This record gives sequence, C-alpha cells and structure tokens, in this order.
Amino acid sequence: MTETAPAAAVSAETVEIRVHGVSGTPVESLLEISDVRQVDGDDLAGFYRLPDTRPESDVRCEAFRWGAMTSGSVSKAVWLLMAPLGVINLAGFTLPDPAGKKAQDRVLGVAEALLRLLGLVMTLLLVTAVTFVAVDQAAWQCGADPNCSKKLLFLTDQHYGWHFRLACAALVPAAMVLVLDRISSKVYLYPPVLSKREQSGETRPRLGDRDFWMPKPRTALLRRLHLTASLAVVTMLVAHLSTHYVSGLQAARGWPRPVLWVLFWIACAIAVLCLVVTAAGRTPGLDKVDAVTDPNAVPSFYRVVYGVAWAVFAAAALVGGGHAGGSRGRLPVWLTGFDWAFQVYYACAALLLVALALANLFLVRGYEPADVPEPYRRLWRGMTCTVLTGFAVLLATGFTSGLILQTARLFGHRDRLRDIRQPLDLPDLFHVTTLLWGLLIVPLVAVAAGCLFWRAIHPRWPNGVTFPDRIVQEYPNKAQPEDRTVTLIRKAWQRARLKYRLPTWLCAIGVAGWVAAVAQGVLGALAVPPGPDPVPGWLKDHVYTGRNPRLFFTFVDEVLGTWTLTALAAGLAFLGMRAFRNPTWRRTVGIIWDLLAFWPRLTHPIVPPPYGGRAVLGLVKRVEDRTAAGDTVVLSGHSQGSLICAAAVLATPDEARKRLALLTYGSQLMWAYSRLFPAYVGHDTLKDLYADKLKDRWYNLHRWTDPIGGPALAYPASGKVDPVLPVTAWRTIDGHPVEADPNPTPEAEPWWRQLGPEHQLRDPRTVVPSDNAPATPMLGHSAYYADPAFDALVRRLAAKIQPFNA
Repeated sequence: MTETAPAAAVSAETVEIRVHGVSGTPVESLLEISDVRQVDGDDLAGFYRLPDTRPESDVRCEAFRWGAMTSGSVSKAVWLLMAPLGVINLAGFTLPDPAGKKAQDRVLGVAEALLRLLGLVMTLLLVTAVTFVAVDQAAWQCGADPNCSKKLLFLTDQHYGWHFRLACAALVPAAMVLVLDRISSKVYLYPPVLSKREQSGETRPRLGDRDFWMPKPRTALLRRLHLTASLAVVTMLVAHLSTHYVSGLQAARGWPRPVLWVLFWIACAIAVLCLVVTAAGRTPGLDKVDAVTDPNAVPSFYRVVYGVAWAVFAAAALVGGGHAGGSRGRLPVWLTGFDWAFQVYYACAALLLVALALANLFLVRGYEPADVPEPYRRLWRGMTCTVLTGFAVLLATGFTSGLILQTARLFGHRDRLRDIRQPLDLPDLFHVTTLLWGLLIVPLVAVAAGCLFWRAIHPRWPNGVTFPDRIVQEYPNKAQPEDRTVTLIRKAWQRARLKYRLPTWLCAIGVAGWVAAVAQGVLGALAVPPGPDPVPGWLKDHVYTGRNPRLFFTFVDEVLGTWTLTALAAGLAFLGMRAFRNPTWRRTVGIIWDLLAFWPRLTHPIVPPPYGGRAVLGLVKRVEDRTAAGDTVVLSGHSQGSLICAAAVLATPDEARKRLALLTYGSQLMWAYSRLFPAYVGHDTLKDLYADKLKDRWYNLHRWTDPIGGPALAYPASGKVDPVLPVTAWRTIDGHPVEADPNPTPEAEPWWRQLGPEHQLRDPRTVVPSDNAPATPMLGHSAYYADPAFDALVRRLAAKIQPFNA
C-alpha cells in the first residue's frame, strides 16, 4: 500500500460538486456548458462533469442532478390537493428535541402518537368524502333524478335501480384506495444499503445518521393500516346505509340484513385494530421486518388483515348492491351514516388538536438556550407543530366541504314551483365549515394582504436609512445607478424582505385555522350522541336571526366560504399543472413540494415519495469515492441543495470530511429550516457543522435581491436581518464578532463583501456599462455561479483543504 500512495497523490485533484435547488436546473446550466457526460449515479440522481478540466481553473466541476425525483411529473397537481396529509407528516419534524429529559421524552412519544392518529383521521376523512360524493350524491340523489343521471352517463332509475348504482358507486372509493396504495408505495432506492448492525438503535436519529434516511418498518405498517382502515370505513358506510330507512329508500330485508350487520361489525373491529396499532406505532414482529431490502414489507398478520378488509368490502358491496331495499319514489335526501361519520372525524380532530397543543406546550418549556441568536430561534416560540396541524385540519375539512358543496350545486335539480335550482341535500356540518372559513380565514387573509400592501407603500426604515440610500452605498461614486435602476433594485429588496415578515402572517392564519378546526370539532361532537342534531337549531336561533343577519350569514356561507374553498382547491390544481409545464412556475410550487417530499414518511405514510435519503446518501457515496481516490471535494449547494449538502456533510465519515469543504448560496438554512426544524437543522447543528465538523471550511453567499435565500452563517449584532441595517457590526454563527468594511473596494473584480464566513454579492453586479464591462442583469435567486466571486470563493475553499493532501 505504501507503493500506491504516491500514484494516488499524483492523480489527486479538487472536485466541485454542484447541487441544484427546487427548480430542477439542467446539468448544462449548472456546468455552464452544453457538452457534459455522466460519471456516476443513475437517471434519477446522477453526477455529470465536463469532458476536460477548464484551462482557467484548477478545480474540476461536477453537477449532481436530483430533480428527476420531484420535477416533470403531473402527479404534482394531485399531491398538492393532498397537501394537508403532507403537512401532518411535516409537523412531526418540527417538534423540539427533549435533550435526554425523561419526562419530555415521554411527552414527545405521546405527541408523535397524536400526530399519527390525526394523520389517520385525515386519511379517513378524504376517503369518506369521496365515498359520499360517489354513493350519496352521484348514485343516490343524482341517480334518482332522470335529468341529473343523464349528465353522469347513468341511465335513469327506471332502467337501473338503486342496487346497480350502489354497487357501481362503491367501486369509486375502492379504486381510490388502490390509487393511494400505488402512489404511496413508491420508494426511491437508498445507496448504500446499511446492514442491520450499521443501523442506529436511537428512536429519533439525527440528520447526520444514515439510519435516519433508511426506510423504516413502521412506515410500511402505517401505510397498510391507513389503507385497511379506509376499506373498513367504506364497508361500514355501505352496510349501514343498506340497513337503515331514509326518505325514499327501503332498507334490506330478510337474510341480507343480518349478513350486512355482521359485515359491519367485522369492519368495525378491523378499524379499531388499525386505530390502536397506529397509536402505538409498533406491533409484535415489526423488528423482524427488513425494510431496507423491502421498504413495503409488513408482518404477515397485517397482510392477512388487509386481505380480509378487501373480502369484507366486496361482500358488503355485493350483498348491499344485490339485495338492499329499493327506492320508494319519494324525494331523495342524504343517506344515513355519512353525517355521523363526518361529525366523528371533526370531533376526533378537535380533541387531538387540543391534546397535541398541550403536549407541544410542555415540550417547549425551557427548551431553547438563551445563547441562541434571534435569527435562529424557533419559529412561533416552538409551537410550530400546533400551528401547522391546525391549519392542515382546517385545510382538509375545507377541501372536503368545498368539494361536496360544489358537487351538490352541480348535481342539483330544478324546483319548478319556485323556478330556482336547488342543490342536493347535505348534512349541516359542511355549511358550518364554510361559515367558519368565511368568518375567520377570508377576513384574516384580506387584512394580511392590506397590511402588506400598506407596509410596501409606507415602509419603516431602521436608523432612518432608506433603501435608496443603501443601494447607492453598494456602488462606487463613478458608477452610480440611475433612478430607474434604483427603483428596480428597491422593489427587489422589498420583495426579498417579505420572507422575514411572512412567519407572522402565517402564524396568524395558522392560529385562526386551529381555532376554526377546534370550533367545528366541538359542533360536530354535539351532534354525535343519539337524537336530533342541536347545531342547526342553535344556528337558526342565535346566528340566522332576523332578515339582515340571515342574509349576511347565508352570503358568508354559500358564497364567500364555499367559493373561497373552491378557488383554493382549483388554484392548487392549477399551480401543479403550471409547474408541470412551466419551469418558472415550477420554482414556486417546488418550495411547497420539496418541503413535503424531503423528509421521510414517519408520521403520515401517504405523502410524496421522499427524495431526501436518495439525494443525501447518493451525495455521501460520491464524496467517499472521490476522497478515497485522493481528491478533495467542495460541495456547493443552491437553495434546497444547501440543505442536501449540509445533511450530506453531517452524514460523511470523519476521514472523508477532512478532505471536504462546503459552499452554500441562495440558502434558507437560517431563516426557515433552523427555525422550522430545530431538532434537526437548528442553531446548534449548524454551528457544530461550521465550527467543529468543517473547521471553518464553509462559506455562504447571499444577495439582498434574493426572495428565497439569505444569510446563513452570520447575522447582525443587533436588530433583525434587514438590507438597510449597517454591515459594520455582524456576528458569525458561533458568536464571534465580525467587522466588515461598509464599502470594500467596490471597483474590484470579483467583488463581494465578506462578513466572516458570510459573503454578500452585489446584484446587479454592474449598473453602468463601460469598456469590456457591460451592465449585468438582476439575478435574484438564480445563477450564483455566474458571478465572478463564485469561482474565486470555490478556489479559496479548495486552498483551505490543501494541508490535508500532505
């Protein structure tokens, strides 16, 4: 081995690996050349490099493209409509770390169990809503109307009776369960595969633990439980409505009636089993499942239960569709059972939200050390999980109510006596949801938009310094920008400044969502006990009293709330379709998508296929391969790529990390990730990565015109991060003071303002054209590597690693 070492030293080189962000940047753009070749990876996550080293640089550049896992698929539109499920899974990673305290560790386990139960309720709500639309609205109410049934391509009730329509409609939720099974079973390969002895035994592994990214047996178990419980609930609904009388429908008689009741209670037992195991999060035999080799493997008992659920569902659909009572020709109303199911979901969601809020409050008590700088402090004082789950529940119930109310209008019938179009008959709880949306969310959003507009017109300036003053300071006296250019830069700075104000408004909307979700849950709980529903009478006596209040609340319910929910669902679908077709829109949608899809499926299994493990571990493997060959590596990550690179550095072994440096740009590590996920990307983790893991071999670049990225390794000594603040007094992430020249040699090329490991880039770089120096465009969040400072800083980082080559 001593003879091969000199040969490795001769062939050693510095490799820069560029990792793109959410927009799925093409490899040719990352490397700034069209002629590239793939050197590692596969079609989902590949590494590309230039054919030969560029003569003007001693650093060989590679590109890591992972965007194929999240970009270019029309399924984004579908996943955006199921965003509440993804938010539930995301909320589990926002819980704080108990830091070894036994009491808080137990409460953390309770909070995670509550999140799993809340996720199961959201899945059942989704499947039940689809069942209600298919069975009640389409097959029953619309199927009994000859004009409506023709629109649905159904024959009228005179040709095909309720039996046939019920059997056909029951296939819709069954098909949806199959679709959920299909899309939630997709798992990207995880190189390299860990053996059993290499896997961590910690219940909550860190971001740098490779086991964190490995498929977990609990994920596949939760997925099977969600699907099994969904089938059980559909079976219960079909059996229940086939054995109960409603206006216009006769119940099943004879032998089918007891058979349907037996099927109902079998399905109920299956649903209770799924509920209990979901809360526990574990089951006997789960530790024997090798999820790394087969990510969808579950204990054989639950495969049998899933098969039994399908058999019970098929029996209920056949018996109910073949032997249920027929129509008696009266005006149809909504079928029994659905109203009770939705009321139970709303009540359970409210109860879980309140319990989760109490657990979250207990976890944040005395959690954050006093030495954490303000820009890195927990978002919403650590109550992020409560805010996110409240908004997710309201969003899920809002989508459900909006879908059902609009379907009721679409399938409505013409009232010939009053010559108006009457919607289908619906439970009153859906109108409660739209009323709460109209009364709480819509005015709050309007107030937030008005405040943001007012702040844009009348901004507040710290220390009396305005944007134009600061913009002029960025450029030398002989190259002052014109007023028109100053205005363009000022608008870009204002847009970029909004990201630091956004959490306040998101918190207000999330808290309003939590209050509304709990309120509708309380109203749903009042209707659960046997007997008449007291909610409609209370609303009539206390809300819809008098002509003017009745007209106002009817407008809020049937117009403002309903159409707001419809527009929200349609808007998300539109965003998904536009992102599929237009790269510009893809970046906006990609922020939501990548937040939901980066993290593993630990709380909710029906979320977009996680790409984080595939990207992080693939990058780690490439770093290990290059450093083992004697090379040094500079990882450079843009936007979401900065999080991937940071996680990869944490997961890289110590020996390989000594030959590694990190460059991030357009990053959200400070203002978003460290505050949203303090247990995984918090201040302590980032500080340890900078000061201990990399030994100061980490630079970050930012522009004040960047609407998404910002500083990550330095912050103002006083005040919030703001472009108008002076840059003479900053501190590094580990607390050391930094003195920066407010205008360091602005004529120099390449130009940057150094704040310790943080570097500010001027944008536009040049505003007044001159010989061999044309005016440059404003780049904002894109093309950081087009700035001459980028290559200079890469070389500076590479030089810091050189001593390890000896």
